[in-house]
Amino acid sequence: MDMVRVVGQRYVRSSLNKGQITVLELVYKYRFASRQLVAESLGVKPENGLYEKLEVLVKREYLAKRFDKRLKLQAMPAAYFITPNGLRTLQENGHDDITDTVIKAGYKNKTVGLDFIKHTLDVYKYTNLLKRHYPALKIFTQRDMARYDYFPEQLPDAFLSLPTDNPEQPRRFFFDLISDTMPRSALDKRIANYCEFFDEGGWDPTGSELPVILLLSEWGAAEKRIQRNVRIQLGRSDMEELPVYTSTTSALENMTDERIIWTSVEDTDELEELAALTGTP
Repeated sequence: MDMVRVVGQRYVRSSLNKGQITVLELVYKYRFASRQLVAESLGVKPENGLYEKLEVLVKREYLAKRFDKRLKLQAMPAAYFITPNGLRTLQENGHDDITDTVIKAGYKNKTVGLDFIKHTLDVYKYTNLLKRHYPALKIFTQRDMARYDYFPEQLPDAFLSLPTDNPEQPRRFFFDLISDTMPRSALDKRIANYCEFFDEGGWDPTGSELPVILLLSEWGAAEKRIQRNVRIQLGRSDMEELPVYTSTTSALENMTDERIIWTSVEDTDELEELAALTGTP
């Protein structure tokens, strides 16, 4: 039961309702979120009172937001993030994964760089697009993955799980958004780390086939460059048959009902659909 306290002649609710907790959980899951993205996750229209609901949480210091001239110049929306007060509230509501260390780290959201915020919002955006076409798709963010010990130390941007006819064998994916500003050395290191992780049996505790690596680039030219670099890294490792597929943000944004947008780095002439990709060589 919600508790209330008297302020003057008004009764002010001093705890949050279920809907407000859900919003806090969503923002926490993705770390940064826009009103549009939260609306998509909730299945509501962003103009139907959501702004006011978010601003109430900001006013009560459960959420805060980043929005300045530089964000406007990059055509980025206001980015909401959960405050330490909001984190403590989720902790008190049964989120055992939110430790005091996580709460302390929450203060960094005030100063983290705009490139990081943009990347986080983009990961949210494009995983939302995938879920629109695959409603049963389960999305695990880095904060979700941090609860488990069978993921690589350098986490992918998201882990995706798509149910199949066999409930014990969903198709699983490591999803990474590769920005144009990512140095080649960073991409090379990421692929090398994945190869080392799988080669050393890091995924064995799951008892399932290897996840497919999905790399989403911003442009077609960037996609071809990524494909070349990945082939080189696979050739240098003992994981030459690691399944790696690429696509572009434009292809995802314009995806039709056929949903055929993914290309294997080993066979760039063929397009495939997400549900057809497999981690078995």
